[in-house]
Amino acid sequence: MAIAADDTGWSVACARPGDVLRRLGKCTLDEADHARAAGISDETRHEHFIAGRALLRQRLSEQAGDTVQPASWQFVHGACGKPLVKPGLPQIPFSISHAAGLVAVATGPGPQIGIDLEHVTDIRTTGPVQDQLTPREQAWLQRHSDADRWAAFLQLWTAKEAVSKALGLGCGLDFHDIEIDVPAGRARCPGGLLDTGDYMNFERHTITAHGAAYCLSVACH
Repeated sequence: MAIAADDTGWSVACARPGDVLRRLGKCTLDEADHARAAGISDETRHEHFIAGRALLRQRLSEQAGDTVQPASWQFVHGACGKPLVKPGLPQIPFSISHAAGLVAVATGPGPQIGIDLEHVTDIRTTGPVQDQLTPREQAWLQRHSDADRWAAFLQLWTAKEAVSKALGLGCGLDFHDIEIDVPAGRARCPGGLLDTGDYMNFERHTITAHGAAYCLSVACH
């Protein structure tokens, strides 16, 4: 499954981990990938990580016009842990996310891109956790019915996560500093983090794959 935004140039590929591994295998992963995978004891998370790396390598090669083979990509980490393509290789910004039964890879023209994917469950025993939402976000959320509130919360949450990944600040960013305007598709960001003002645009999609529903947000600047 692929999603593309013609106006910004980013694209997203989504697939089931098992399908990725059957199609691409593990042979394109390098020693660093295998070392990280070895440290993941949970079987599901391990499979999602391996599949995400394999899909990422394929997508980067496609974006580079197959001038770099999937196994030849190498990665480094930025100051706050954001993964980046190693200097000397085509500099293609990317972001990876996964949720129950699905992995997603976003690539774009950059320089900043982030993606977040969450599984929309039909039954919830608890309500949305709102302590990371701004007062305006909480007010927007409360305008939704009880039945729709969880899905609405995921729209806010995936957008916050996507913007945080795009900024590359990881856990160093307070989510109260990102205010999401879902109808406008715009996020207010802390001053000085963006080169063109204090806002970053994002797109949100609800996708259905193999009988499950997911909320996906992509932020690109």
